[in-house]
Amino acid sequence: MSIRDTLLLTDHEYMLGTVVYRLRRPSALDLIEALEVSKNEPARLHAWLVLRHLVENGKPVFENIDEVLACDAAKISLLAQAAEKLYAEGRD
Repeated sequence: MSIRDTLLLTDHEYMLGTVVYRLRRPSALDLIEALEVSKNEPARLHAWLVLRHLVENGKPVFENIDEVLACDAAKISLLAQAAEKLYAEGRD
């Protein structure tokens, strides 16, 4: 990670098993929306993080949260945890 990548919201590569996933770095607007989801629908936060940040060829992988909820829970949880860590980049 570089400060430049963080500020320019350069996609982050995350390796899960043998597959490389691309996660879009969060913007200030994402942070505001994540706080709202966390407050109002905490059970859906992981699905929301994947919906919002998992991209392929620069486009979101999923169109809606129901598509995410229909996927393998363990993988979604790991992807969500990786996306959540991006919100703390640069704090240390």
